Amino acid sequence: MRPNSKDPIRDSGPVLVGKMKITDQERAKRKELSHAPRPKIASTIVLTCGPKDNPKILMGQRSSKHDFMPSVYVFPGGRVDRADSYAPFIGDLSARTERILEAANSPRKSRAIVLAAIRETWEETGLLLGRAAPQSRNINHASYDAFRNKGILPDLTGVEVFGRAVTPPHRHKRFDAWFFIKHLGNVPPPTITDSHELLNVGWFTLGQIKRELELQRATTMMIRVLEDFLAADRLPNDIFYSRALHGEFQMTRFPE
Repeated sequence: MRPNSKDPIRDSGPVLVGKMKITDQERAKRKELSHAPRPKIASTIVLTCGPKDNPKILMGQRSSKHDFMPSVYVFPGGRVDRADSYAPFIGDLSARTERILEAANSPRKSRAIVLAAIRETWEETGLLLGRAAPQSRNINHASYDAFRNKGILPDLTGVEVFGRAVTPPHRHKRFDAWFFIKHLGNVPPPTITDSHELLNVGWFTLGQIKRELELQRATTMMIRVLEDFLAADRLPNDIFYSRALHGEFQMTRFPE
């Protein structure tokens, strides 16, 4: 943050960002590059269930074999694929989330970013975020076929954006990641499974996440942003935005 700037997460106190974990393999891969890679668009979704004042949150542990952020716990998510731009869906984004996303993306790309988080949730945890709907076309995509085979479509209803973070340039992989949240209701946690991408998948309280799970600095930062978002009396008109600009970390709001 710049000197004398206001904390964009809270108006007082330092920004808690946690410990940055970079493996020797990651450092070596970055040194192989002549310049910082361009960030790829990605999305992450925080799924909650149970009482809103103490919800369970879905997370899983990245494999130690990953060459980017190995072994740490993360929310489901990943890179936006081409199929996300034309996959069938049901429901609409809220006017707020649509407005914020479209400040940086086309309407089609905005929907694709949310659909990517829904698709990745299925691929990483076995949880289908959809509802029954007439089927239109088959796009011959393995993950979206899983929805089709169940007679459901990915559902955009109830998804709200709460943050955006761009991976700093000292990483060999960079993402322009959008963070979403969806509350599944005051219900028991749905059944989930491990995958080749996420291990030890489970539902955790915020207390358990902060005390018991190994986290990357960016995840620690976004959990604090999430806590403020959940505690707000009303949804904000903008979102938390973290990026490195001219060699300095900037923590601001988006749209500015």
